[in-house]
Amino acid sequence: MGWTTIKFSGEEIIEIAVQMEESGKLFYEKAISLAEGDKLKEVLTYLAQGEAKHIQDFSKLGESIDYSFLPNESYPGEYEDYVRSLVNSHIFKLTEVEDLIKGIKNNKDILRIAISFEKDSIVFFQELKNMGNKAASEVLEKLIDEERGHIKKIVAMIKDL
Repeated sequence: MGWTTIKFSGEEIIEIAVQMEESGKLFYEKAISLAEGDKLKEVLTYLAQGEAKHIQDFSKLGESIDYSFLPNESYPGEYEDYVRSLVNSHIFKLTEVEDLIKGIKNNKDILRIAISFEKDSIVFFQELKNMGNKAASEVLEKLIDEERGHIKKIVAMIKDL
């Protein structure tokens, strides 16, 4: 599936979310070998495990999300364009993880990329939550809370640098 062909079926939205989380997991796993210090390596391992769990959570959501609802639009397809722009601007795409890894010079670079990923994910998950049904919203709220926890860990690491 291309990044520019979003349709609001539960299956496709879940696929995009899973791809994002897989990209994050891959980044964290690759960044471990570049990280200096055991504490950062532990945090990156924890973050990779968190993304792996989110992949499972999204896979379980499957078709239970109803994306037939769209907010009021000023033109047809406006909301779809907005969500597409969120996906396209998300820092992690599987194809770009290697480029991000190549650009890392120090721990600060790793943490800067990590915090961008987590923030992007929260924004995207929040939009999914706004569009989804009640059951999906509860799962997504839990995932958003977990991503917030990831940001707290990353910020604590930045303060320790």
